[in-house]
Parts: sequence; structure tokens; C-alpha cells
Amino acid sequence: MLKLAAALIAGLVAMGGWAVVTVKDLPEYFVAGRQYTIEFQVRQHGRTLLSDLHPRLIVSSSERRLGGLIGGNDATTIAAVAKSAEGTYAVTFTAPAAERVFLTIQSGFGNNELRLYPQPVIAAEASRAAMAPRDRGQVLFIAKGCTTCHVNVDLADAPANEHVTVGPELGSGRHLTRAFVIQKMKDPASQIMPDLGLTDAEVSAIAAFLTGERAGTTGR
Repeated sequence: MLKLAAALIAGLVAMGGWAVVTVKDLPEYFVAGRQYTIEFQVRQHGRTLLSDLHPRLIVSSSERRLGGLIGGNDATTIAAVAKSAEGTYAVTFTAPAAERVFLTIQSGFGNNELRLYPQPVIAAEASRAAMAPRDRGQVLFIAKGCTTCHVNVDLADAPANEHVTVGPELGSGRHLTRAFVIQKMKDPASQIMPDLGLTDAEVSAIAAFLTGERAGTTGR
């Protein structure tokens, strides 16, 4: 089964059938019973924004089983709607009364999808401390679609997502400087890597993850 799945992915890549999903404004946690709207963009080959798709969001209170072939508990599929901006979509869901929520975005472009890290869910009257920058950056590295093009061995228990290694491997072993990472995310100046329009807070968090919070390290 795994060999068949790998062959299918390889075939899609050969036909130009891969895309990157980038989630905008992902909360650090969700509140049970509250409605949320997730906005995201879909880019073919990581750059070309794709309109006229029919994406869907799968919401579940547990992880998908058998390599993703079977949905998790209480799995619900919700259609996304196109926004006015090119290649941009939005979908609204209600956070379940569970410890965590598992979100999978099916882009509508071939079999391309993005599984996010399981997100914590709290009760309406509860509170939760802010995530450490490095932990937040790890979550965003997945949510922004970075993992599609960049392998990163520092990712802990990463969701199973498609990898099309067109970008360099990232991780603590490369000894990236914080300044270099921030510059590349804010102004990629690349024919391959797009400008994802990240906020300063998102850039800072991803930089903390990619550099391991090392200040003053040199090299690339």
C-alpha cells in the first residue's frame, strides 16, 4: 500500500500535479463550541495562485487512521468558498468539545491536501498560556506549507504531508542565522519561493524554530 501511494505521488509530481496550501491567521488554540473561519491560499508548484477550485476542510476530534485512508472520530467535511482574492478560500467550522482538533485541508487540486498539527481546544471559561516562539514556529512551518518544499528533521511528530523537495533542507544542522531566515521570508527574491505575506509575528516565530533561538550564529 505504501509503495502504491508513493508511486501515485510520484506520478502526480511528474504531471505537475502538486500544490502548496498556505493557511492565514491560524489561532494558537480553539475554544469548544465557537465558530472559526480558516482562510487559505492554494499555489501550483508553490507559486501560481489557483482559483476555481473546490477545496474542503475535514474536521475531526482524533487522528485519521490507516495512513489517512480512514477518517478520525466525528469527522466532518465542510466545503470552502472562494474569496475575491486570487487563489484564496475560506471555510467556517465549529470547534468540537475535545482536547484537540485535527484539521485537514483538501485543496481541490488533484489529491493535494495539508494536514495541520493537532490544535488544542479549551473550554469557553478556560485560558491558555501563549506558546513559546519556537513551538509556535513549528506549527506555522506546517500551516504555511513550508514542509511541502523543505524537509526539516527538527519537526517533532509532524503530520504526514506530501513532500516535493524543490527547496533546500532546513533545520538546526544548517546553522541558519535569524537575520538570514527573516530576510528570506519577508523578501524571498526567488523564482521558486513565493512571498507568503507573513506577519512580523509569524516570521519571528518561524525564525525561532528554524534557528533553535540561536542568536549571532553565522553561515547558511
